Amino acid sequence: MADNTYKGIFKSTALFGFVQLFKAIISIIKSKAVALLLGPAGMGVMGIYNSTLQLIQTGAGLGISQSAVRDIAESNGSNNKILVSKIISITTNIILIIALIGAIITLLFSSKLSDWTMGDSNYTISYAILSIAVFFNILNEGNLAILKGLRKLRYLAFASMIGTGAGLLTAIPLYYFFGEKGIVPELIIAGSIALIATKFFIKKSSIGKYNNISIKEVFIGAMPMIKLGSALMFTSVLQTAIALVINSYIKRTGGLEDVGCYSAAMAIINNYFALIINALSTDYYPRIAAVNKDNSLLQDELNKQSSVSVVLCCPMFVFLVSFVEFFIIILYSKEFIPAIDYLRYGIYWTLIIVCSNQVDMILVAKGKSKVFLFISIVFRIIQLVLCLFLYTLYGLTGLGVGYACLGVIHMVIMCITVYVLYKIKFSRQFIKLFSTVLGFAVVSTLISYIPDIITRTLLGLVIFSISMFFSYRVCKNCFEIDLLAIVINKLKK
Repeated sequence: MADNTYKGIFKSTALFGFVQLFKAIISIIKSKAVALLLGPAGMGVMGIYNSTLQLIQTGAGLGISQSAVRDIAESNGSNNKILVSKIISITTNIILIIALIGAIITLLFSSKLSDWTMGDSNYTISYAILSIAVFFNILNEGNLAILKGLRKLRYLAFASMIGTGAGLLTAIPLYYFFGEKGIVPELIIAGSIALIATKFFIKKSSIGKYNNISIKEVFIGAMPMIKLGSALMFTSVLQTAIALVINSYIKRTGGLEDVGCYSAAMAIINNYFALIINALSTDYYPRIAAVNKDNSLLQDELNKQSSVSVVLCCPMFVFLVSFVEFFIIILYSKEFIPAIDYLRYGIYWTLIIVCSNQVDMILVAKGKSKVFLFISIVFRIIQLVLCLFLYTLYGLTGLGVGYACLGVIHMVIMCITVYVLYKIKFSRQFIKLFSTVLGFAVVSTLISYIPDIITRTLLGLVIFSISMFFSYRVCKNCFEIDLLAIVINKLKK
């Protein structure tokens, strides 16, 4: 039974990670183009635009793009085509309404957004035009929710890849010919292409149209989605808002170059570990939601998922930290070398959060939204104070240390909470695995400080090889999964 569970985790990681891997490759190419064509300052402007748009889209969206997935999936499982088309019609209409609201908010507050994020009103027109991108992006998120709810995974994959590819193909020529002025048109064009793609695949899904639905029906039908999505939306808005404040503070204190280096480092971390995080959000939560009343099963699922996560992360973490300077130069340019100061320590945040996030999902599965919200608010306040304080004192290095400390704080808070409420805790096996991976991480960090490039490279390759062997042996002996055999069989086919 345990073997089947571990195999299921690995299969879901491969399935839901493929698209993310494609996105990561495209993002790397795009980041390199931005670094060469716009430089750190241009990347800083783009980072602030993206943070601001994400904040508006998350707030205006009310979490419906997330909660609608559940309602659509439930109706789809009933094989009631009329009900499915009705839920989809409600989703489409309410998403259209909130997309308009999001665009109007962006337009009306364009001057304020420019002042708050850039420190002056020079970007007012840019934010006003970006209201179009907000409209397209919210509609697109709604369409993706429909495809997810219908479990049209191939269509979802194609639509996501088209949207990502469009961002690259439009970015390079626009940035080449127009420089920083090409950022806004690129965001709008890429958003429109992504929207067209998702709309096309929804039509291919052969969904019957539900006619003559009234505005009253739309709002009544959307209320359950809004109630469920509001809690998730608030935490997302808070997270995005804090990120925006930190970006703005870095710009005012250290300049756009620091923002660009920080954004570049975060892009590497997010893209590098997104495959595992993507698997967690799509596979782990449904499993624990199904057994949310059985604390022993919840603990079992937590430990299995966490064990797989750290084992998969280990070689990736070691490779990135050991060769962090090469990553920065190859993916960006020498201008972004200061990003190393953040990466060396900030990456520990991701390693810890990969596991601690699985603990807080238990609170969501249990329906403890108030506890979840309270912890989220307290944690984000700590994040803001700690990051700004350490950045002020020690720059990007201090910011990286701050995020590493935040990972520890989040893990401690969540572990104590779920143990006090449900007596759920990590197993000895997971603690041993995590301690070993942490040991690999510390050694890799120390290696990255060696000044001699040949010695650093050789030692990095040695520790990376050992970490690969460690992960392989754990998968084979503990999870009963022979990764090498799986790869060989795939290649033979």
